[in-house]
Amino acid sequence: MKTLQIRLPQELREEADSVLGAIGLDMPTAVRLYLTKIVQTRSIPFALEAGPLEAISVDDETQARMDAVATVWSASKRVK
Repeated sequence: MKTLQIRLPQELREEADSVLGAIGLDMPTAVRLYLTKIVQTRSIPFALEAGPLEAISVDDETQARMDAVATVWSASKRVK
């Protein structure tokens, strides 16, 4: 067995302990369940999303370079 130590804000720990207690789990069991699910599914067991992208203004030269990269990228995907 190995030991895992993590640092959490006290409020987060207390709130998590409260929620887990309400469903009959303690923190070590919840962490083991979480890690087991990661291994079983080979993924994080919930959606991870970034916020919406903001438009970035670019000059014509930069846009032309980005378009050239996109063209090469598209062509390389068709070759495979």
